[in-house]
Amino acid sequence: MNLLNKKLFEKNNFKELTSVQSKVLKEISKKRDLIVKSDTGTGKTHAFLFAILELIDPNLVQTQAIILAPTRELAMQIFEFSKDIMEIEPLISIDLAIGGMDNTRLNGKVSKQPHILISTPGKLVDILSWNVLRLDYVKTLIVDETDMMLDYGFLEEVDGIASKLQNNALFMLYSATIPKGLRAFVKKYLNNPIEIVSEEEVLKPRIEHILVNQRHRNMPEAVLDVLSVINPLLAIVFTNTKVQAVEVANYLRDYGIDCVEIHGDVSDRGRKQVISRINSKKVQYIVATDLAARGIDLPEISHVINAGLPNHDLDFYTHRTGRTGRSGREGFAISIVGPKDQSAVAKLMKQGFSFEYKRIKDGTLEEVRPFYNIQKRTKQLDPEVVQILHRKNVTVKPGYRRKRKMEIESLMQKKRRDMIRNEIREQKKERARARQKEKESI
Repeated sequence: MNLLNKKLFEKNNFKELTSVQSKVLKEISKKRDLIVKSDTGTGKTHAFLFAILELIDPNLVQTQAIILAPTRELAMQIFEFSKDIMEIEPLISIDLAIGGMDNTRLNGKVSKQPHILISTPGKLVDILSWNVLRLDYVKTLIVDETDMMLDYGFLEEVDGIASKLQNNALFMLYSATIPKGLRAFVKKYLNNPIEIVSEEEVLKPRIEHILVNQRHRNMPEAVLDVLSVINPLLAIVFTNTKVQAVEVANYLRDYGIDCVEIHGDVSDRGRKQVISRINSKKVQYIVATDLAARGIDLPEISHVINAGLPNHDLDFYTHRTGRTGRSGREGFAISIVGPKDQSAVAKLMKQGFSFEYKRIKDGTLEEVRPFYNIQKRTKQLDPEVVQILHRKNVTVKPGYRRKRKMEIESLMQKKRRDMIRNEIREQKKERARARQKEKESI
């Protein structure tokens, strides 16, 4: 750890480095590309800020590090974290470039070649078209929430940016997972990368997953009923569309509940004001679409309320509920569901989620009998396997049992391959449908 990093460490009053920070600092000296598997809440933002400070030269007035984030909100939060660097070392300049900013002012700032530039893929592509930003001195490209870049369809822009960097530039990918869709990008740009996995056991979420039956109530009314029986430190209500987000937020305000909104129709100025209110702890309730599910780091969220399960991509249930239960705290994920959600609940149970069924009564959430009839199916033998097992053999030849076993294994392997191929096709279709619905809802 160099002197700048020691100052940044002390500035944040850190007691010790987290697992991911320690590993990144150790490996960055080898000047090799990194793939860092780390969830939000494990100190990953400071991990790549520490790495940047090990690489850049404050006396060289050129852009030396680029940080890409998938959403404006996340880029803004990274910028807030990075302001400490400019305080400990005034020679280092850091700028934020996101959609909604005045392009004339942004052009002037970027043309001064800030040491570190924080941006979103689409905006950086725009900036590069102005021909004012030099990339020949860039020593590292950090791609935060890389799997989210893939989910939101930004990988093409990231690819275009990466192709313009020098061959000796270091790549650092930070991601909760490395899905198959990222493998081509990794193979194309990363040279013999080092893989780092966070080991923050104490930061694993402790979440109680609760189902509440919507029954006859409309969704805003059901959300209000849930909020009336909890006392959150900070609660976030997720809706499936921005129209529903506005409807729920307005309904809550009509009943005296102060809340803020985060979705595609909120202006950039409005977003900054919302984040400022949240960070200053002046608000207790947030109503958001999935745009905010992974784009904002809010470590002290105590309750996640799902106004219906995600209908565009069930994986967002994990992203939503991952907002709570951080740093060893207890978290609550309360989903308001109806008959149409039974199959989704069954799928989530297969993924390992365990749900409690509750209802609102006398100002509390009390346990009730399950209102979904979800039973585990008994595993049955494949009909073709049954035929092999019951095949009549008048004369049993030597090695018959071994051959029969190999025949069954071969058959099952073929079926597994066919099943995997079909699942991949379905996943591609689902992702395509999800992207389209996400565009419509944001």
